[in-house]
Amino acid sequence: MGDFTFELEPFENGAQRGKRGTVGPFGDVMVFYVKPVRQQSQAMPRTELIAERLPQTSVTGVGACGRPSLTRAVMEVGDVAVTLKYNSFGIRRASRALHITYANRDYTYTYTKSMDIELRREGARVAIKRGRFVQGVGRYRTGSVNGAVDEVDLAIAIVFEAVDTDSLSLGTALASAPFRGGAEPVGE
Repeated sequence: MGDFTFELEPFENGAQRGKRGTVGPFGDVMVFYVKPVRQQSQAMPRTELIAERLPQTSVTGVGACGRPSLTRAVMEVGDVAVTLKYNSFGIRRASRALHITYANRDYTYTYTKSMDIELRREGARVAIKRGRFVQGVGRYRTGSVNGAVDEVDLAIAIVFEAVDTDSLSLGTALASAPFRGGAEPVGE
């Protein structure tokens, strides 16, 4: 697969909020979370990725307003459970990175210096950065694909566009430090 770029536009309807777009040769994608019907909803927040040529992917975990966070998150790509681990006490960007294991692949998902995101595995990289802002619509996201990226790589990178990943940022790590009792890896 050659290198290419793509754009995801924000969308919101009565039930869902997320991003959608065309991701090069992988076709149309939509990643979203379901907005809670009422404030005290008992349902566990869940994000889903639905696409033409990417495996259905989901993240379920504790969260707010229908959007799951990385806290105790569970991820599935197709029917395969994915392991997620991160150190919520990390000060350096690399030490706060989310480590993802899918089958025999190991990934690192991290914020860059410019607060964009990057998913890496050996020989493959998907970077997604802030795009243009449209009043009343929201912020677009621009992705770039480099190396031997396949459908699983893209599914994992894009599903996080509708997950609260703020805990990977230094500001959130520092602000929430007094409220954490100990480092607890997600997904365990």
